[in-house]
Amino acid sequence: MDIYWYWPYLRQEELALAGGVLRQGDQLAVHCTDRPLDPISSSLEGCEVLPALPGVDERSTEGSISWGVSRAATYIGRARARHSVLKEETFDVAHVIYLNPFVDWLALRRLAQRVPLVSTVHDVTPHQRRMPKRVEHSILARQYANAGTLVVHHDWVAERLSSEFEVDPARINYIPLPVLPPPLVVEDQGVGDEGVGDQGVGDGVPEILFFGTLRRNKGVDVLLEAIRLLPKEQEFRLVIAGKGFAEVEQLVRDAASRDKRIVAEIGYATAARKAALYARCSVNVLPYTSFESQSAVLQDAYANSTPLIVSDVGALGSTVRSEGTGWVVPPSDANALAEAILESLGDETAAKQAGANMAKVASQRTPALVGAALRRLYEEVAGAPQ
Repeated sequence: MDIYWYWPYLRQEELALAGGVLRQGDQLAVHCTDRPLDPISSSLEGCEVLPALPGVDERSTEGSISWGVSRAATYIGRARARHSVLKEETFDVAHVIYLNPFVDWLALRRLAQRVPLVSTVHDVTPHQRRMPKRVEHSILARQYANAGTLVVHHDWVAERLSSEFEVDPARINYIPLPVLPPPLVVEDQGVGDEGVGDQGVGDGVPEILFFGTLRRNKGVDVLLEAIRLLPKEQEFRLVIAGKGFAEVEQLVRDAASRDKRIVAEIGYATAARKAALYARCSVNVLPYTSFESQSAVLQDAYANSTPLIVSDVGALGSTVRSEGTGWVVPPSDANALAEAILESLGDETAAKQAGANMAKVASQRTPALVGAALRRLYEEVAGAPQ
């Protein structure tokens, strides 16, 4: 079977999924963007990485004319590069891992005429609306109509697709996100642009970790308010690691400058750095104020058996509740979040049970098992086993 993956934001560790998909004689082309700080390569037979998709120019100010022109050029360039590969080579199935409504409402229709198409739906609607609601809904509806067979990582997403965009449930397939094993080699130094490094490592102070893209919907302001509400005598360290919107980054820097218990590690984190952060933290917090998806950060916590505190938005709350892997709080509620942080740090029995539950779930969602599920779907979409 010849398979094409369109995966702009691929990380090296995510390639483990290919091992569960491929069989002897198969070919997999993985089309992604280049990551200079974390180069992507594969030694898996039959798997070819093509890090040739245009990257995003981060020099422009968000909302400016140059920013808009840059984004448009990037999105169109990626769609053209994808179409070019699929035009030049013959594949049994193409899987679009990340959809982009700005181009895919139209581009996917052309792709589906050329190759059997599978598309993963991560966010039912974008994190941030950049067009009028009615226009956005119309474009998303067209995108989903043209996206072929759909993959979702939680039933919550499937229900939203059916109820809000009238997607036929028969087109939707639930396949969980894989829980990816952390790297064997753990990096000792931080890579953020603050040069923070491993402040306080080994001092016995429990760490609270916020990890991921610093978006406006991630509730960083709520988290910082919750930290302010904690008793002054409470011993802990909050590490906020990631990069994103400039004003959210600045919010984190300012908080760290005022409170020595807060560590700002602003910048891109390699897989090894992520593993180092998770290896030493006591609890992983996802205080999102709004969310339309399942979270890959959730799977990072599962991979490290790190108890979670999540807001009850998207698929986060239902996942943590049903699997018994942490604490769930209402969104935008700093008091409830502060109470959950205190409970997570003080209830060792509950934390250990959450970690044990995570390990059990992780054993059921290995890259090999999830990849095999994808393989079965590809065979069905392609028409017959290859």
